[in-house]
Amino acid sequence: MQENYLILAIVAVIAIVIISLFIVVANLQKTVVIETIPSQVEQEKARKIAIEAMVEIAAKRNSTRNDLTNAILQVAKACPFPEKQKGMTPKIAKVYLNFVLLVASHRNADAKLIAFMDEELKKANPEYKHEIDIYENEGINQRGKRI
Repeated sequence: MQENYLILAIVAVIAIVIISLFIVVANLQKTVVIETIPSQVEQEKARKIAIEAMVEIAAKRNSTRNDLTNAILQVAKACPFPEKQKGMTPKIAKVYLNFVLLVASHRNADAKLIAFMDEELKKANPEYKHEIDIYENEGINQRGKRI
């Protein structure tokens, strides 16, 4: 009689372990990992903060040539200009174009740096070639006048 209880207890323990493992495996398969993708608005906000920081670097009179070069690379890679809407430049693009003007008019910017900026920004933003040229020329014209 005791042998039957012992066998029954062993079978019950094995059944409980198998059922527990089955439940754990089933729950692992149901686990869903939700990745939060930054929304368009959050990306725009981060990009706006980045371009504004680069504009501040270009606006400082004591920014070095290396600072300006790094800012140009950052704008070309991380801050693409906003898309034109029906062929028209949106208002937010003024900040980006102001960056071009400030770099072109900066006292530590030489012809090589301005040419580098021109090439990099036009590569990254081909639809803004004309506007980049206009703001670059305006900045070059303001070089002696900028305080």
